[in-house]
Amino acid sequence: MGKLGDGRFDKSPGAQEPVLTPERKLWRAVLTLAYEEAEMPSDCGSPAERAKARAYLRAQSPFEAAELALVCGFAELPMDRLVSWARRRYDLAA
Repeated sequence: MGKLGDGRFDKSPGAQEPVLTPERKLWRAVLTLAYEEAEMPSDCGSPAERAKARAYLRAQSPFEAAELALVCGFAELPMDRLVSWARRRYDLAA
């Protein structure tokens, strides 16, 4: 049974959990590291590192977009959603 014991959270017999292989975990860690660098406070780390991480997550150049596409593909995460989020979160003017 589910958490509440009433069957509401039971999985259907045909439902499959996504498998997080060690390789997929590694590529998701790469994206997590880029996020952590982009979110660094201004008094920690260099502003250049933060700006580079933000540009990477925004896929600002064709080179960054190609690299991000590979990483998102290996991590099995939708690049378009990640880039859309990053472009809203990290304004170009900042």
